[in-house]
Amino acid sequence: MVADGFTLGVEQWWSGGWRDRTVFVAAGGRLHAVGDRQTDADLELPGTLFPRLIDHHVHLGLTDPSALMAGGITAVADLGWVPSEVARLRDASRDPKSGLPEVSIAGALITCPGGYPSQSSWAPPGATVEVRDAADAEAAVDAQVAIRASAIKFTMNSEAGPAPSADLAAAIVGAAHRAGLPAVVHAQGVGQARRAFEAGADRFAHTPFSERLDDDLIDAMADGGTEWVSTLDIHGWGTPIGDFKLALDNLRRFADAGGRILYGTDLGNGALPVGVNGRELLALAAAGLDRDRLVSAIAGDELLTTIGPRFAWAPGRPPSDPAAAAQWLTTSRGVTVDSLTR
Repeated sequence: MVADGFTLGVEQWWSGGWRDRTVFVAAGGRLHAVGDRQTDADLELPGTLFPRLIDHHVHLGLTDPSALMAGGITAVADLGWVPSEVARLRDASRDPKSGLPEVSIAGALITCPGGYPSQSSWAPPGATVEVRDAADAEAAVDAQVAIRASAIKFTMNSEAGPAPSADLAAAIVGAAHRAGLPAVVHAQGVGQARRAFEAGADRFAHTPFSERLDDDLIDAMADGGTEWVSTLDIHGWGTPIGDFKLALDNLRRFADAGGRILYGTDLGNGALPVGVNGRELLALAAAGLDRDRLVSAIAGDELLTTIGPRFAWAPGRPPSDPAAAAQWLTTSRGVTVDSLTR
């Protein structure tokens, strides 16, 4: 096992951009960059280190979370499940010996009476909270805050039941913001993306796929700092269908407008790889993301000097071509600092 004071030399690592060889010292189960690139280290790690590789949209109740680290994913955002169940997984993930990625949660999905996914077979009882007015919305958000949610998820899906009114959607978003949390929306159906944006949603859980969004709306979203989670591969799972083409067109124009794009798969929804999904990354490359923007979508763009207790590692250095880099990222594996010498 790695002891405090153990040094690790890495060939290359990502921290808001590419960093050349650096020596880290292990202390307290974390790696701390000491910045001396010429110093000999106790252990050399050839290849590329990422402080984390993140899937920004998963449903842990529909998949095996223990398999994610082996597939390179070291952090996940669960965007909707029974609060007590995902809170238990989140708490278990605090121990790096659990074998789980770092878990953050949104808790239950908030919607109007009869709204998605209250009638969906995939959502068990307790995974949805139906609210009627601003008071209900405040109470629903407070309940997710009580289980230490990191975001509030609400739905506006006119294709699977009623969608919240403009006032109700704004009330949900307002309650989330008063709690200091971002409001993440599942927007589906013609007109729902615009309505969700006008309600103040901070992040879209999916690239909009129900219609071709107007350029003015895309520009407004990009300029306003709205984030889109990609989830392109759910539209056909490797055999693209019409929704894929619509979503890809929207995402390409959002990327061209400078919009913030996050890698996410909606893991649990159909035949998706558990771990880094090369098809999802290839779709992002097809949307026009260059290599570094592609990496930023999955690895984040924070400037870090302390890493751990988990990190991701990939052999070798990344190809410059975005599609080749997408495939290279699938070779990543999750590692804990305490297991480095095994």
